[in-house]
Amino acid sequence: MGVEKRFLYSKEYWHGNSRDGVVVNGDGYHYYRMSEDGLIMEAYEVYEKEDGEEIVNILPEMVLIDWFKDLGFQDYEILDFIAENEFERIKSRIPPISA
Repeated sequence: MGVEKRFLYSKEYWHGNSRDGVVVNGDGYHYYRMSEDGLIMEAYEVYEKEDGEEIVNILPEMVLIDWFKDLGFQDYEILDFIAENEFERIKSRIPPISA
């Protein structure tokens, strides 16, 4: 029997330009699935357009980044912890990749 891995699900508020260049000086959230010791396993950027549509972008450059060692945080203070189903809802909003 293996030990079941537990993950932390969180979101972090951001202000600035979106990854896709659509939002300039806007607001949104970064959503993370992290190991218990702070290694980011999945990351997404989310913002809302003026019409209320939620846009989700993958943040591949954040995968396997350590919240503490690589980003220099001392704790999780700036993160809001969320339920796994909220994270999965965001993940499900990723547009399909067309070939």
